[in-house]
Amino acid sequence: MAFNLFPKSPVKGKAADAKPRSDAKPRPDAKPRPDVGASAAPRSPPGSARELAATMKARPTVLTRGEQRPSAAQSNEREITVTGPPSLIEWTPALNQKIQVAEANPGLCAVLENAALLYANGNAAHARLVLEDGIANDNDAKISPLAWLALFDLLQRSGDYAEYDRLSLQYVVAFERSAPSREELGVHARQGARPVAAGYVALTGKLNAGHAPQIANLLAASQKQSHLRLDLGSLTGADNAGAKLLADALAQLRRRKYPLALQHPEKIRNALEHSVVQGRGAGEGYWILLLELLQWQNDHKVFEDRAVEFAVAFEVSPPSWEPPPSSLPAEAAGDAPAAADAMPDDPEMLVWQGTMLGSSDPQLAKLALFGDGRHAIPIDMGGVERIDFVCAGAIFNAISRAESQRKSIQIIGASPIIRALLLLIGISPRHFIKKAT
Repeated sequence: MAFNLFPKSPVKGKAADAKPRSDAKPRPDAKPRPDVGASAAPRSPPGSARELAATMKARPTVLTRGEQRPSAAQSNEREITVTGPPSLIEWTPALNQKIQVAEANPGLCAVLENAALLYANGNAAHARLVLEDGIANDNDAKISPLAWLALFDLLQRSGDYAEYDRLSLQYVVAFERSAPSREELGVHARQGARPVAAGYVALTGKLNAGHAPQIANLLAASQKQSHLRLDLGSLTGADNAGAKLLADALAQLRRRKYPLALQHPEKIRNALEHSVVQGRGAGEGYWILLLELLQWQNDHKVFEDRAVEFAVAFEVSPPSWEPPPSSLPAEAAGDAPAAADAMPDDPEMLVWQGTMLGSSDPQLAKLALFGDGRHAIPIDMGGVERIDFVCAGAIFNAISRAESQRKSIQIIGASPIIRALLLLIGISPRHFIKKAT
């Protein structure tokens, strides 16, 4: 339909006779304008990882003047995980835009998205099963190179080289090119290649079997660094398996007389004290972790009482009192990670490593400091073992803020399973750069 650029002058004598047409029909492409004050219709809960990430990106969190932030009780009803903040992704008005995950990231598929979330939550074994079933039975996963690479990544991490080689042959048939070698994935370089940043490890959330890689990194770092600090202040609880896992690691370090500085163990110790009143019903893991913490805190009197109670409950000999060395270097005994804001060894690249958890991960805090005065911010993620969903949302926020300041973010060396999570959360594929060999 053509429109005149300039309106015609009204014809004399016609204005009075003009009547509204009764047969006018609404335009088929007209859309009703939403009422700003109207409440939105209830939406069904997201049914997939993609819908979960899209829901979090679509939810506005900017407060208007006079509006109060939701209370903690109200926020917990909307949280994705029990340890997450009230809002996983916060938007500013300049960045309030829609992101279509499917169109922006064609390498993703439902199978890979779900596997990425499982791995982010520390469930690597389940993530592997999901990917193995997907590339065998799901049409989208079969043709997704990133899904195959993510599976190779998990096989490499678990040391299942026989299955890696078997699937490599299937990959050649499916894509008519060679599968990536284990060296190309770079998982060997990530596992234990670098010590934990600044000699500082923080365990967060509910202590369970999913913390095994992080505790393994702690033990590996103790072989390379003169002392470490283990922060337990963000633990919200523990299950029996997780408690036993940490207790065994602490016992190893104690027998080696390694100068480990425990920071903020009071919260988890109190939780364990409440659990062991059940006697044998509390589980052995809770008991041995409590006894380890008492030795690391040099609390001899309480240790003797709990050791006798443990012996009676489990009908074993009471453990002996063998505390760790009492003298620790002044740097190790500090309460805060003094080097959390220190620059990495490579002044031209920000290095992240280990397991990154939560929105306040100390490594994430270095991004703004490192980017000060720079137009390009390269981030080496080759040493990152795992990023949980909450931390991934915080990374998305940090990248969005940097881009709003006309800075360029380059993510180098991220493993396939981590790259899938970051793509799912909304980080653009243009940020990812293959690490130079």
